[in-house]
Amino acid sequence: MNPVPEQGEGRETAARISLRSTLAALKGITYTCFPLILPGVHPLVAPLIMFRLKRRGFSNCRVEVVASGLVVFADR
Repeated sequence: MNPVPEQGEGRETAARISLRSTLAALKGITYTCFPLILPGVHPLVAPLIMFRLKRRGFSNCRVEVVASGLVVFADR
């Protein structure tokens, strides 16, 4: 196993993350149907999404990081 990533390997993931979609996930997403797919959202936003879901009364919440962004699961 080579612990050092190959040149250009990490750039594909970084290119898919968008500041615009990350801000939209924080501001204007309505949590009505799950699983909720958030393409281009930065993984560091996941705890904030979890906090918001818990404050709104959702349970069994989880956020998974996938190659294209985040996938949010929750129950009411």
